[in-house]
Amino acid sequence: MKKAAFFDFDGTLANTEKLSVLATQQAFKQANLPVPDAQDIVHYQGVPIETSFSKLGAKDLNSSELQILYTYFRAAYQNGESEDTITAFPGIASALAQLQTAGVELFIMTSKKSAVAQRNLAILDINQYFSDIYGSDRVVAFKPLPGGLLQAMREHNIDYRQAVMIGDATFDIDAGNAAGIDTIGVTWGSHDQAILEKSRPNYLISDAKQLTEIIINE
Repeated sequence: MKKAAFFDFDGTLANTEKLSVLATQQAFKQANLPVPDAQDIVHYQGVPIETSFSKLGAKDLNSSELQILYTYFRAAYQNGESEDTITAFPGIASALAQLQTAGVELFIMTSKKSAVAQRNLAILDINQYFSDIYGSDRVVAFKPLPGGLLQAMREHNIDYRQAVMIGDATFDIDAGNAAGIDTIGVTWGSHDQAILEKSRPNYLISDAKQLTEIIINE
C-alpha cells in the first residue's frame, strides 16, 4: 500500500516570509487600513487570506471591500515572486527526491490558491515531485479543519494509516490530527517549537534529512 505525504508550502518547503509581509502590508496600506505587524502576518501564513485578513484588522470590511483587499494582495504577491523572495529551506529538494524515489506519493496542502502554489513550486524547481496540489480554492474546509486532507485521500485512494501531514504551523498539525493521520512539525517555519508542541505532532524535527528517515522507515 502506497505511502503519501502532504506538505504545507509556506514555512515548510519554502521561506516566503519577506514576500508575504511586504504584500500584506502593501495591500492594507492601499486599502487605507492600519498596517499589521510583520510578526502577526507571519503567524497567520498557514491559513488563507480569506481567514487571516479578518484577524489582521480587516474584519469590519464588507464583501466588496474585502475582495478589493484580496486583489491588492494577490497583485503585490505575484509582482514580488522571484528566486530571491521564494527560497527552499536547506535539504528540502534532496528530501523530496529521496521520498519520490522510495515510492512515497507527494502532495501540496496549502492556504495558497493552487495556481499560485504551482508558480512558486516552479520557481523552486521542485514541482515535478508532487502528484497534486490542494490549494484553498480546491477545498471547502481550510486548515486547521481536516476537510482538504480527507478530500485528497478520498480522491487519490490513500489509506489514512499510510498518510502524514508535514507543516510548520499549528494549523497544519491540527488538520492532520483531526484527519486521523500522522503529523510532523518542522521548527524552521513560522511557529516555534513550544507552540508546535501544544498541537501534539507525532514527530517534531529541526532538519529536513529527518523527513526521509521518518516517512520511509515508519
